[in-house]
Amino acid sequence: MLIEKPLVSSRITVRNYQKSDLPYLTAMWFDKENGKYMSDPTVEYVDSDFQKALDSLEDSPNGYYLTVVLNSSDEIIGSACIFPDEKKEIFDIGYCVHKGYWGKRFGSELLALIVTLIRNNGGIEITAEVAQDNIASNRLLANNGFKIKKKSQFKKYKMNICFNSYIYTFSCANQT
Repeated sequence: MLIEKPLVSSRITVRNYQKSDLPYLTAMWFDKENGKYMSDPTVEYVDSDFQKALDSLEDSPNGYYLTVVLNSSDEIIGSACIFPDEKKEIFDIGYCVHKGYWGKRFGSELLALIVTLIRNNGGIEITAEVAQDNIASNRLLANNGFKIKKKSQFKKYKMNICFNSYIYTFSCANQT
């Protein structure tokens, strides 16, 4: 799925993922620190099925895969994904900001763009799953109007690492 036009804020642009983004993004996702709380594996656990999924991100009919770049340089600093339900009312999101840009409010800027996109496309609710131990991401969602809906768990792909998590929800009728 593709967004019609890039999402732009004062410092970042969120655009459709391109295959040429994959080396940078996988280096970020598979990094032991940057990708610690993601469901993606570390590089040594990437198998042919996972690689096939990565190679088809650009053509995914199931969701939006997006790349975050700095407006000033087009340098990639993160990624996001958005998965609508069948009715396109509830959207599950994921996001990742490169560790070199942590603590600089890029996550809040990215989240605001995602919320606006979903609202403008008729979304009613947004959900996001975050590891309970991921203090920064939990704070990001809470500070941007998301509320904990329930507890859950997820596992890193093909790894024996499981995280207790929170499923957050955000009502698109709310103002942020």
